[in-house]
Amino acid sequence: MSDEGRFPRERYERAAAKYRPQKTRVLFVAEAPPSSLDRYFYFEDVKRQDSLWVELMKAVFGRENWTITQHERRRKREWLLKFQENGYQLIDAVKEPMSCGDSARVERIVENADELIAEIKQINPAIIVLIKATVYKALFRRLETAGLPVATCKLPFPGNGQQEKFHREFPRAMLSRIR
Repeated sequence: MSDEGRFPRERYERAAAKYRPQKTRVLFVAEAPPSSLDRYFYFEDVKRQDSLWVELMKAVFGRENWTITQHERRRKREWLLKFQENGYQLIDAVKEPMSCGDSARVERIVENADELIAEIKQINPAIIVLIKATVYKALFRRLETAGLPVATCKLPFPGNGQQEKFHREFPRAMLSRIR
């Protein structure tokens, strides 16, 4: 059975809803939930391979406020509450894990774009920041055409050696569409 066939979408939606801000200032759009069912940005007890959460917290709140990652993971609930209270939110372009190549990922994101645009309009963020090249390629023009406040800067996914590039580009992404 594929990951998609056994993916507990409701569990992920409940975890994300717990940290949904009253008013979203910055909406980060990532590609899809991880295929490993024990990892997810909004799960409070993730012990490994959570570079998106780790690097996004460092980028948003400053690396100087981060100690040892193992220690900060134990405080994940506090970090997520701070993320929420400051008007930050992260959603996935595709709501289920994808185990395919980049071109197929772009295609899946494009297929889901209308539903995603409706979701983003309902959230009504001040700025939308796209994370990962596949997300940017699939969505940037669509979001721009829909009149949504999408950042022009393309952020890499902060894993697989792309962490420093992510942190270098992050300030430009945040400032590219402030309204």
